[in-house]
Amino acid sequence: MITIKDINHLENLSKLEFSDEERQKFLSEFENIVAFASQITGAKTEDKSFIKAVDMNNLRADEPKPSLSQDEVISNAPVKKKGCFSVPRIME
Repeated sequence: MITIKDINHLENLSKLEFSDEERQKFLSEFENIVAFASQITGAKTEDKSFIKAVDMNNLRADEPKPSLSQDEVISNAPVKKKGCFSVPRIME
């Protein structure tokens, strides 16, 4: 069972802020997602095949193309450190 305490923990981890109304809505939606996932885990799949064959002769050519420079990749990062993305620590 999902609780408001769980929602508060997710809110803290994701660095988001919810109103009390949003927390209640998120709690309800999250419970629905968990309930749906529970239904999926109980599905009988023994007689079903989920593997699809790939026609290896009908693939596009693997051609090297120029990629973005490091400066271009991090150009929109809110915080950069030594040429890399800098994010807040979430684990201690």
